[in-house]
Amino acid sequence: MRILLFEDEFHKILDPLVSMRAVAELRLGFHSIFEAVSKFFNSEVILYVRSYLVDVLKVRFGGLKVNCIDDFDDVLMVNSRLIPKAKNLNLISSLAAKNTPFMLFDGGEIVAVKVRGSLLEDILPKFHDGVVRSDTLKTLRGECSVYDVGGMLIKNLWDIILLNEDLIKEGFTVRGVNGELDDHTIVYGSKSNLYVGEGSRVEGNVNIDVRGGPVYIGRNVNVLGPCRIEGPSYIGDNTIILSGARIRSGSNIGFNCRVGGEVEASVLHGYVNMYHPSFVGHSYVCEWVNLAAFTVTSDLKNTYGNIRVKIGGSIVDSGLNKLGSFIGDHVKTSINCGIFAGKRIGIFSHLFGYVYEDVPPFTIYSKALVGKSYELKLESALETMRRVYLRRGRQLSPEEMGLVKYLFQSSDDERVKAGVVKGSLSII
Repeated sequence: MRILLFEDEFHKILDPLVSMRAVAELRLGFHSIFEAVSKFFNSEVILYVRSYLVDVLKVRFGGLKVNCIDDFDDVLMVNSRLIPKAKNLNLISSLAAKNTPFMLFDGGEIVAVKVRGSLLEDILPKFHDGVVRSDTLKTLRGECSVYDVGGMLIKNLWDIILLNEDLIKEGFTVRGVNGELDDHTIVYGSKSNLYVGEGSRVEGNVNIDVRGGPVYIGRNVNVLGPCRIEGPSYIGDNTIILSGARIRSGSNIGFNCRVGGEVEASVLHGYVNMYHPSFVGHSYVCEWVNLAAFTVTSDLKNTYGNIRVKIGGSIVDSGLNKLGSFIGDHVKTSINCGIFAGKRIGIFSHLFGYVYEDVPPFTIYSKALVGKSYELKLESALETMRRVYLRRGRQLSPEEMGLVKYLFQSSDDERVKAGVVKGSLSII
């Protein structure tokens, strides 16, 4: 059976993390949602996403079908906000194995749908922008058996932070040292909770504590001493953990990262550069972000009260007293940058000094220096992107360039509302 991973209108709660990627590409534990679903069902997966992402995703995923269905028989629709725990995947699989159509809800929000192909063929063209709207999909209820089960979907931006640690534990299924573990590496707890991938090297004077959970170190990873890694933690392929780093419990560091500071209970999606001492706590950091020396994401208020987050123009109590930042792709911070708790940082922003409010995309946030913020010119954003890519042996594709241009134009109103100035910043 083929799987259609779709995005609904609630994808907006996950900005800025999904500005440049499909919701299904978000990392939770060992895998992205897309990878977890593909691996579990071992079936063809089709992405159905916002239309402006289609061209980039076709390039990113090679031959994967995106917003393209040529045969509507036996298609299982699954919400991309699915929490990819084994119990959730097993429930969907068991319902899909039945011959009868079904709809699965989580508190009224659609989790999964299996209906006759002819009905899907009629309804999918209505979602011309690639967003599958719940009200339209709910019109199929009369054709299905209906179930409602809680705990199936990501419903808040901070859910990813809360879920990450348990999913690292659940995803740890391989053990052993296939790389090089120096004789002077200290492992606290059972080595059965440690995995070191092929081509990886862990130097002496590295402390690895697996008493609180497993530590997974992928392929071709260099861990330089002295540093400390606490489980449960995941370190992706081709990453470098530099001397002096502290990788604390609940850390999920993606592929091709450079980490020399302290990370706690956070997700670094991939290609994150944090070469110097800095702190990232209870945060999600997207790709191609550079965190300059002594950048700090606050994750605790002075009052120890709950941290509130601005979602869709409203201030929402997260119910958490520890919550950091949500940092979009291609963000750059200056030295000694401090980001207040619960802030959302838009894509391609440049941050200077203290950041005490949400930052729109393509913004040079410089209020701590000159009292106002400036728009980052599109040409500057693209040129910086090219330079950064070249440092990692990448080329900027026409599809990526088109996506950046679209996002710059479509976020203009957001900058205007925030009082971002169109002009040139001068701090000399």
